[in-house]
Amino acid sequence: MQQGKGDPSAAHGRRPEWSLSVPLRLLGRGPITWSTTVRAADLAEPDDSAELRIADVEVPRDSEVDVELTLELISGGLSAAGRITAAWRGPCARCWMPVEGEACANVREVFAAAPREGEQYRLHPEHADLAPMVREAVLLELPIEAIACPYPDPCPNHPPGLDRAPDEPAHDDPAGQTDPRWAPLEALRRGQAESP
Repeated sequence: MQQGKGDPSAAHGRRPEWSLSVPLRLLGRGPITWSTTVRAADLAEPDDSAELRIADVEVPRDSEVDVELTLELISGGLSAAGRITAAWRGPCARCWMPVEGEACANVREVFAAAPREGEQYRLHPEHADLAPMVREAVLLELPIEAIACPYPDPCPNHPPGLDRAPDEPAHDDPAGQTDPRWAPLEALRRGQAESP
């Protein structure tokens, strides 16, 4: 298999899009392995300056996305199979502190000159633009549910007393008094507990 690399100038900030634009002439002798690393900012939609994001989880614009694909010309188009990896960050579901993780997408996609919408990507006459596929693969791997807290219970990031039961006195207050700002809430809780 031939080895393909993104344009070396991409590493220096010049023409980063070249690393995701594969000239079809490189595949004339058979399948190639295309390995490259791009900034997440290079995957944003042309009219969108926001990060790759799903709800509160994002791929930071300055982080790297690794692409390792086997590309092969097939009847009617191009097949791309391999792995795409990106780092993400989002808030913990318990303490809202930042949590980091890695999105790993295994892809097997087809590029065609007349793509079927939602099933294939557009193949240009002289090159394959991998950016839309890479962008969608990353977004589909971001967590959409609450992110589990990486810390043991009780979470060290919780404010003191946040985890205690409603009737349990605050351990950080020697008098056992709760913060007076919580008094209306405590009154509501007591009223609900006393009602039949």
